[in-house]
Amino acid sequence: MKSAAITYAHSLFSLAKEENKEQEIFEELTELVGIFTENPEYTVLLDSPTVNVSERCNLVDEAFSACGEYVKNFLKILCEKKYIHIFPECVKEYEKQYNKKLGIEKVTAITAVPLSDELREKLIKKLEKDTGKTIALEQRVDKSILGGIILRTENSQTDASVRARLEGIRTELSSQ
Repeated sequence: MKSAAITYAHSLFSLAKEENKEQEIFEELTELVGIFTENPEYTVLLDSPTVNVSERCNLVDEAFSACGEYVKNFLKILCEKKYIHIFPECVKEYEKQYNKKLGIEKVTAITAVPLSDELREKLIKKLEKDTGKTIALEQRVDKSILGGIILRTENSQTDASVRARLEGIRTELSSQ
């Protein structure tokens, strides 16, 4: 289904780009992902073969009347194809296209303790300098890494954690 999500998301992004509504549509999609996540039974209803297509499309019109036409029509297409369950993946793919256009790099920083605001800002500035992109930093705490940091992007991971260093030493010692 990932390829279907990619295809649908790229089509929506192309349309958004033509209409210069990339941000507006991205904001609506992001809000809807939260709604669908909080109400998984609604996704099941919109994908249900026992509810006819026109009824499902009417449900979308009623529930999402505040959304723009492009987003509502996108949801209706997914309902017609019984693909509403891939909506979150479509939004992720749309976000990738949106970020690429704006030069935004999503980075996840995993640390043993939360980063201070000052350290967070320093990290963002360093990453922006190194990549030449605007950094959207998400932070996660994982006490099992003991210390240091793990940085993840869409295409890479840098593990400078204490846990990784200890595992490296253990591997080296056991191979001798």
